[in-house]
Amino acid sequence: MKTILLFLLAMSSVTLGGCATAASPRSLTATMAAERGAPAALVKTLQRGERLTLADIERLAILKVPDDTTLAYLRRNGAAYDLTLAQIDQMRDAGVSVRIIDYLLASPARVARTVRYPRMRFVFAYPHYGDGHYSGGFAHVFGHHGGHH
Repeated sequence: MKTILLFLLAMSSVTLGGCATAASPRSLTATMAAERGAPAALVKTLQRGERLTLADIERLAILKVPDDTTLAYLRRNGAAYDLTLAQIDQMRDAGVSVRIIDYLLASPARVARTVRYPRMRFVFAYPHYGDGHYSGGFAHVFGHHGGHH
């Protein structure tokens, strides 16, 4: 049975990816989930590479999709998960492994990024007085540098 499963995975990888080594984590995960009876909506989510819900992750565990396959998909997807204690307990009860739960708990730290704002430049110009009198930046707001009164 295991030989047939490996053969089917190899054939689907060749069909989907062009060669057996080019199979992406999402196509491999989608194929395994489909073969194990996953709902069509979950298979489509996996094929598209979309973020999995916690219920989707639980379903993969129930279907006995290997942890390495699920983890490869989650790493590739890069989504962050913020779990409550109740959700962790629910996932454990559903059969989600400690490895996957640990990955999910660490995921917000992995995707945290520094937000950078472009340098902002303020220019104040008063057309009545021309460019040299009341134009410029903040320094010109607090002081007067010549011009008409």
